[in-house]
Amino acid sequence: MKILNILLLSLLIVIGAGCKDFIEEENLSNLQAEEYYKTAEGYPKIVNASYATLRAIYNDPFPFMAGTDMYVEGRVAQPIGVSEYRNLVPEDANVEAFYRNAYRGIQMCNTALYFNDKTETNANLPIRKGEVQFLRAYYYFLLVQTFGGVPITTDRYIVPATEFKRNTAEEVYAFIVKEMNEALALVPETQADFGRVTKRAIRHYLAKVYLTRGYETFGTQQDFSTAATFADAAINGQTLSTSFENLFFPGNEKNSEILFSIQYDPTSILQPLTDGNSQNYYFGPYMGGQGVAQGYPNRSYNLTPTMYAFDVFTQDDARFDATFMIEHYSRYYDYYDKASERANLNVKFYYAPKWANSPADIAAWRAASPARRNAATVYPYSPLWEASRSSNLDNFTPPVKKFDDPKSPFGVSTSTRDIFLARLAETYLIAAEAYFKAGVPNTAVSRINEVRRRAAKPGKNLDIGTADLTIDFILDERARELLGEYHRWFDLKRTGTLMARTKLYNRDIKKWYDAGTDPFLGTGGQFKILRPIPAKAIDLNEADIQQNPGY
Repeated sequence: MKILNILLLSLLIVIGAGCKDFIEEENLSNLQAEEYYKTAEGYPKIVNASYATLRAIYNDPFPFMAGTDMYVEGRVAQPIGVSEYRNLVPEDANVEAFYRNAYRGIQMCNTALYFNDKTETNANLPIRKGEVQFLRAYYYFLLVQTFGGVPITTDRYIVPATEFKRNTAEEVYAFIVKEMNEALALVPETQADFGRVTKRAIRHYLAKVYLTRGYETFGTQQDFSTAATFADAAINGQTLSTSFENLFFPGNEKNSEILFSIQYDPTSILQPLTDGNSQNYYFGPYMGGQGVAQGYPNRSYNLTPTMYAFDVFTQDDARFDATFMIEHYSRYYDYYDKASERANLNVKFYYAPKWANSPADIAAWRAASPARRNAATVYPYSPLWEASRSSNLDNFTPPVKKFDDPKSPFGVSTSTRDIFLARLAETYLIAAEAYFKAGVPNTAVSRINEVRRRAAKPGKNLDIGTADLTIDFILDERARELLGEYHRWFDLKRTGTLMARTKLYNRDIKKWYDAGTDPFLGTGGQFKILRPIPAKAIDLNEADIQQNPGY
């Protein structure tokens, strides 16, 4: 599988990983990699570079979120393969990039682990080994969920290798569990550098790994119980004390609820227009081309929220206003830059929610502050919020504001805000799902109510009882809490609801069903639940690799 053949000498130009000493530009061309990575100066760079590989795989959101119940094609074309399944083929570019970037990350980790016992001895080496072991296991977790069984490779490659046996999914899960448990024994509870792997982060992911394995044919009921135990250990009695709004407010990325994130400190960015992340670029409407002068972000107008994504919120849930920019001021970024002056700022656009979208409701909204609101353009809740290729209007769907970066230049990959991969509220939701599947509904409700307690507007109560608890309710709660956070495809695939919920809520997939075609149905009458093994990974592999069902 030559797709794995990484030219490791290119690592000499190291990308910063986001810990304290991200990147030091040096010309290392006269040094031998073998010797440099054995030094106290060189080894930390390759560990940091192992963290940095996460940036590449998360720069493309489509494998994580397209083709789900929450996002559809907006005014800009989506990649039809991963988004609609009917035309998903082994040559799909998004799938191949995901596979390639995951194995690049794995090979970086393999190299860092290779040099761990060859470098100059210091007290941090066991910790760094644990960090990298976790990162490698994390990549395999992404791969096994996406493709099923994949080749497990733990060697450092400096010459081409062309034969890789495909391990079974059961073997990959066993490897992940082993590696994460070994890493858990090596890393500390806390780290001085925010962003490095800690025990809490590993416990969170061990909970998620066991939860996900529990749904597999080779999974057991014990997997769900073990997942619940690890989730509770990661929670460690900590409640959700930060408001949802403040949790995502720009500049608050390093807070106690963030268990693991991809770091984007500005000092690690060499090219501001290309080296950041694009999380703030998706999930909203195009606002025009004057963002530099008028203070608004560049938006792609695809990965548009579905009507389900809007409808899943209720009037008493503060997460709706904290997720979407309901009142867009004359200068969009004034919401952040002039937060203390909001009561005096003029409103340019208002997105009237479904519980306040009648003419009388809108008139009352204007009357509450006529000087600031009378000139506003109002977009009342309607199916038009779910934008499409035929939509010609800028600003027509509510912008997702969770990932806004007021310091970002007007461009695509320009944000230097961290990407949250694991945060405490999701740990609670993992615990809730695990206890539910383990047959302990009272504890499941307790865990989910902690998330809903924080979500409730002042004076409101969103608590549920055991009669309300279903897998669909858990998925709805994950939708409310985690919109845009790179989880949704995995959530639906894990719970076996991918086909049913996309058929029900995804306009682009429903159209296939309405036309009499099942878009998931592939060759041999098998369904496209897993993504296809990339054609190149099969063609270049001298081992006999079988393609996934349906392709």
